[in-house]
Amino acid sequence: MISENPSIEERYGLEDIDTIAEGLLVDAPFDQVGEILASLGVRWERDVDNQNIQNPGLLVFQFRGHLWTGILDASMTDKYTPVPTNTFDNDFERFVPSSWNWESQAQSLSQQLHTRTIYYWVDDCGFTIGYAYWENGEMMERLEFDEDIWQDTHDQALVDAPERIVEPHLFESKFRQLTAGEIENSYSFVEDFLYEQQAYAATRLSRFNCQRDDFVRLDYIAFV
Repeated sequence: MISENPSIEERYGLEDIDTIAEGLLVDAPFDQVGEILASLGVRWERDVDNQNIQNPGLLVFQFRGHLWTGILDASMTDKYTPVPTNTFDNDFERFVPSSWNWESQAQSLSQQLHTRTIYYWVDDCGFTIGYAYWENGEMMERLEFDEDIWQDTHDQALVDAPERIVEPHLFESKFRQLTAGEIENSYSFVEDFLYEQQAYAATRLSRFNCQRDDFVRLDYIAFV
């Protein structure tokens, strides 16, 4: 971290790891990303700074001083202004429709816009974290960590072969020589990767972490 309280321009890594979230980062102009997403929804609402979003859809945003355009499920965010308790209702029907697949959208956006995309996720209850990094529609690197799956695999492996070393990660990369065994901590690894890409991966757009003037744009793609 550059400082204890960095400005938005200096922030990289995950906004918060004590949450459940998944999102996309696209290295492309905001309006180009918005046009593609709008074709998947039913309505594109621009500059929703002062609106309370109450229906399924996506928040599309760009932080001041950052090149990446971010995408989050609107119903899973805190946004960044005080909101009524019923603004984001976490009933299943308010989530982005099941037809929306974060990883396939990451690949599609990367391919259509001939650029880089990052699909990222974190779950503090399930103890999972990871990312998939795409360039021009091709996946270049992926890290997955799931503590429960690893523990189950590890326990079975010890039964089958006590001397076997089971790695807690799944990792593959096309541009660096690194094995899963060389990754000491998945959380730190994800943070380091995002820092290297100069990317700030929002998880909630929390009003405690983000202020209104931190955004260049904040739009909403409605699904109903």
